[in-house]
Amino acid sequence: MSFREENYNIMLAELLADKGLRALGEVILRGKGRPTPDVLIELNGIRIILEGKKAGAWEELVRNCEKRLDENLCDLCVMVEYAKVNLSGKLSPSQLDIKDAILKGRFNVGFMSYVERANLDRWIGKPFRPEVYRDVGFDELVTYLMSAYGRVVSEDIIQPVIAKINQVLDSFSSGLASSVDPERLKEVLELSDDESGEGSEDD
Repeated sequence: MSFREENYNIMLAELLADKGLRALGEVILRGKGRPTPDVLIELNGIRIILEGKKAGAWEELVRNCEKRLDENLCDLCVMVEYAKVNLSGKLSPSQLDIKDAILKGRFNVGFMSYVERANLDRWIGKPFRPEVYRDVGFDELVTYLMSAYGRVVSEDIIQPVIAKINQVLDSFSSGLASSVDPERLKEVLELSDDESGEGSEDD
């Protein structure tokens, strides 16, 4: 049967809360016109939004996460595609049925952080490739989520960028110094070795 994503997202939030995460399902963020995240997690001051969609909606998940980060709604966005979550044979599934389906289900999971959306990686020669894990179970999902959170709080992306910029500037200045003709530079700047100005057109 066709499932309602909202039911799965709310149950997923409850299961994540059971694992000790402060997770709320289908939360409406304050502010007129602000979008509703599927699952909102706040972990030690880091705001995480988890987007959950049915199988075949991966590209929509990516777009949703890009929008969440661009609108500064979270620090980390998690994409969860319900690849194999089975409620077959259940005409009116209960919450217990949905819980069991998620715990036994398989997911495609990806992560996107503010670092990727800021595109700072281009300065250090690392093109953005969102991490995608396919056919993972619920416990693996929790493990990957905590791992992604750890990278967000520990990754120092600014210092490598600064080092790369300094390297480029040093290389540029070195190349410039070796290619400059001092005499030609004096001529262009209309400088003279004679402080009296001897040799100028006025003398």
